[in-house]
Amino acid sequence: MFETVLDEVPDYKAFYTVDELNANSEKLAQEQPNKAKIFKIGESRNGEDIKALRIGKGKKTALLFGFPHPNEPIGSMTLDYLARRLAEDTTLDTLDYTWFIVKCADPDGARLNEGWFKGPFTPLNYALNY
Repeated sequence: MFETVLDEVPDYKAFYTVDELNANSEKLAQEQPNKAKIFKIGESRNGEDIKALRIGKGKKTALLFGFPHPNEPIGSMTLDYLARRLAEDTTLDTLDYTWFIVKCADPDGARLNEGWFKGPFTPLNYALNY
């Protein structure tokens, strides 16, 4: 099963912005209304909504969050893929979890770094947009 999952991870060429992550969550909740719900869990210092996805209705609970540091977008990409996989792959229901997924815990900080998310992926571009 794990090889299949790894083989299906997209070949990303750039990182998603906060808006793109939120749009992907909204889309997933619309496409999978029986499995995925999106809701507000708080606000950033700048007043931006922080959103979470709830996927599944298992007996166990898991909380996953991306952007533990605002210059680390790879975790959010992992969660974006995982959220869709959990909502669409019914074989994963046997894990018996309710998943709470926060793709971006710090939207204010993430937005400050978005200047390098689409490339070019050079030390200079990163330093200028960090």
